[in-house]
Amino acid sequence: MRRFVCACCGNCCRWDGVVYAKEEEFPAIANYLGITVEELIDKYTRLADDRKGLVYCCKSDNSCIFLDSNNLCSINPVKPKQCSTFPYDWKVSSEYMEKCNGHWEECAQERESKIAFVHVLGHPNLPLDVASAPGDAQVFNCHNFCRMLSFLEIPFIYYGVPGSKVPPGGSFVSTGKPTGKWRYGNAWHRLYNGRLSRALGKNILDSDGPQLVMSMYGAAQSGIKCAGFPVVEPMVGYDHCWAPFRVFPSYAQQNIIYAKQPERTWQSRYFDAVIPHFISPEDYFISLSPEDYLLYLGRDAADKGVGIARECAAAAGLELKMVHDGLTGAAKAKLIAEARAVLMPTIYPEPFGYVAIESQMCGTPVITTDWGAFPETVLHGKTGFRCRTQADFLEAIRKATSLDRHFIRQSAIGRFSMEKIAPIYEKYILFVWNVFKNGGYYAQDAFSPTFTLGD
Repeated sequence: MRRFVCACCGNCCRWDGVVYAKEEEFPAIANYLGITVEELIDKYTRLADDRKGLVYCCKSDNSCIFLDSNNLCSINPVKPKQCSTFPYDWKVSSEYMEKCNGHWEECAQERESKIAFVHVLGHPNLPLDVASAPGDAQVFNCHNFCRMLSFLEIPFIYYGVPGSKVPPGGSFVSTGKPTGKWRYGNAWHRLYNGRLSRALGKNILDSDGPQLVMSMYGAAQSGIKCAGFPVVEPMVGYDHCWAPFRVFPSYAQQNIIYAKQPERTWQSRYFDAVIPHFISPEDYFISLSPEDYLLYLGRDAADKGVGIARECAAAAGLELKMVHDGLTGAAKAKLIAEARAVLMPTIYPEPFGYVAIESQMCGTPVITTDWGAFPETVLHGKTGFRCRTQADFLEAIRKATSLDRHFIRQSAIGRFSMEKIAPIYEKYILFVWNVFKNGGYYAQDAFSPTFTLGD
């Protein structure tokens, strides 16, 4: 199969023609804009020339009303189906396609899942809405995990706080409004776990097929009653674990947790797995004309190496753009794609580091320290550089322009795309079901999935 990769050039948003305003799409767009459906219709639509329905308005230059000043779609996560199916369902002349900067690339074949149902226990305090919490890694993990289940066509429920935006294919069960900020053992922890347990009890399927519970927020969900079904802690990038089945994003993180919590892991570690975090290639793109600035995306904190980033940029005589929060979607991808390189000089052992794979998915070299997950995620001299001294960092900055950006992106697709990782997660879920139901370590055909991040 082939996938079209959008370059966010905005040309298709300026072509002659109309985008039809479909009634069934109004609620999602209105909710995203923070207005009512009536306000959306009044402000953003008009009657079609044939008077057979509504179309979205255009600006005075004939561009789409939702195209913003940065040449990006301001409603990209909820854009009309007509737009999201470009160019698959469009009849576009070669003249117009020549103006498009996107390209085609190969992707995996579609397939069918054997998993009956997954119950996803989400964030205890924040709704599932990446745009409203762009700096929260756990919200992003929840969102990504649900997208993966949708991709695999596995039915699921997301249990979370009101205001959550669940990807297609899933349903939502509210855990109610938080009564306070979660802390282990506090009043909200106890109330939250009680609500989760009752909700799970009401929604467990009457099915013999594989049905699992996914704890996405670690110890916050450690008091649940799971109705006799296996609980998996996927994407363990934090400093503890509680569930009997765990997925770590890197071998570095797995080893840290095993050393830190031997009493909790030594009897059940036979059933863990290392599966990297993943992203969708469609959300990222290569810039046709990268600029000559360095980029730092992350917390403004000493342990993230922000001081090293500043020193190296100054020594190299290059502009350093720094973003600590609030950037998502196409705007984030554009900033990464146009950078000379992305700096990630994290001082502590990074459990994974999403920015490293986002950078590579944009074809942009990533320059990191040489410990934590980076030796597993960054191919030194190919997709970026791993450094220990200032001389290393300055040499990496100098050499960044010599790396092949198309190779970097293709390498990232082959290692960290949803199409690559989703089947491994599915295999692990089926593995857990087998060992849970059929004797643990001695279960027949209990073949655990293995994945080498450097592949």
